[in-house]
Amino acid sequence: MRMQDLVELATSEPPPLRYAADDIVASGQRVQRRRRRAWMASGGAAVAVLGVVAAAVAVPALTGRTQQRQEQPAAVAAQPVPATAEPFTFTFGGYRVGKLRVAQPVDVSTAYQLASVYADGLATNDKAVDPDAPGPGGPNLYAYLTVYRAGAYDPAKLTGAQQVTVDGRPGLEVTDTEHGWAVRRTLAWQYNTDAWAVLKASSDDAAYPSAKELRDLAAGLRAAPPAVAKVPVKLGYVPAGYRLDEVAVHAMTGLNGIASAREGDYAGLLFSKPGQPTTGLSVPFGGEEGDDPPGSFVVYVVPAANSNQQPSPGVTCLTGFCNRWSGGVNIQVSSGGRLTDAEMRKVLEAVTLGDVQDDSTWTPVTAAIP
Repeated sequence: MRMQDLVELATSEPPPLRYAADDIVASGQRVQRRRRRAWMASGGAAVAVLGVVAAAVAVPALTGRTQQRQEQPAAVAAQPVPATAEPFTFTFGGYRVGKLRVAQPVDVSTAYQLASVYADGLATNDKAVDPDAPGPGGPNLYAYLTVYRAGAYDPAKLTGAQQVTVDGRPGLEVTDTEHGWAVRRTLAWQYNTDAWAVLKASSDDAAYPSAKELRDLAAGLRAAPPAVAKVPVKLGYVPAGYRLDEVAVHAMTGLNGIASAREGDYAGLLFSKPGQPTTGLSVPFGGEEGDDPPGSFVVYVVPAANSNQQPSPGVTCLTGFCNRWSGGVNIQVSSGGRLTDAEMRKVLEAVTLGDVQDDSTWTPVTAAIP
């Protein structure tokens, strides 16, 4: 993972969803790597885009609106995050400790929840750079939080770790270097019985965030009222044998979605055959490179401005993916060849699109799939 491969934000090229010709493949993969490896956090940008006020952190939405899941009352925030919950339910909220703040989680799977981590006073660079070049003079930060369900995370896979304590609970900590200049810190801790959470932070400032600051941030994790992930679509057809494994709200799925969380995407749904593993994990599905998980396909719902495809009537297919356009919205099924065009067309033709501008009308994902 290369922290300094900067995520393009407002001034960047739009995110390719999936690709057909070889040149699109190469270009798209470079952009995705830049995004997932080096999404930057800064005080000024985070405040402007995320609407942070004091200790409140809200998830970005397409039109600048924020989702209705807000910082939770103190009586709720004092409760520990449950180790299990109903499928695809968010169980913690955004919070702040010192200069670091965890945004509302935007991704929930059968094994974990994902949230971006932002920081005050760190530089944001909107331009992509050579992935092998050192940083242009930060300080810069790429960080995220993964909260695993009970039994999903295997702490034995975190090699070279030293034992620490987080809020009175056992934890593991590793500090290493990426590309000879970026400091990467990984903090895993047991937030509930048999349930682990992991903070990962890569920075070109060796002193910030410090190991203590990450431990303090970890200790601030508390429960929020459970909220089932909602999406602006209903699916009328899913190929036989495929299981819903991951949902992203106002983002793409997985670490690609975390890397581009401020770009205004509407939703992503990951299906797999067989389903993705729910035990023995050390990273989210697809790994830190954001690869396609084995046996998977994804449904993306994004604004037209975030697609590298040209609007066209009906359903159009290229190699490995198909598009359907509705107004200014691109709905895409991407399978990398794991589904036939006929199957992907069938998925898209059975999609009902709701009002992407009004989260209150969105459908709980558990009711949005057949």
